Amino acid sequence: MKKIYSGLAAAALMSSVLMAAPAVASAPGATGERAAAACQTWHDNAGPGGAGRYHAKCAGSGKYVKATVRCANGSTATSSWRWEYAKAECPYGVDSRSGSYSTRS
Repeated sequence: MKKIYSGLAAAALMSSVLMAAPAVASAPGATGERAAAACQTWHDNAGPGGAGRYHAKCAGSGKYVKATVRCANGSTATSSWRWEYAKAECPYGVDSRSGSYSTRS
């Protein structure tokens, strides 16, 4: 009898946890906020000749991403639209100064 009660208690606990998860996910604005929070950006110098690069990774956002890097020589480079990750790269040997990204569905 004890095993049945503990099994019922575990089932009740599991169902309350499973029932709560969709309510949080369906809250107004939660999807957009999660997508924005999921985007990570960084710079590196791993391009050709040590060129600066700007990366934008929006894993799990379900969006296309376009990255733009501003280079030390005054030029800019923009990636094409890519699914959840994009990278823009300065010309050979030119360092990056800043970067930005945009997303679309």
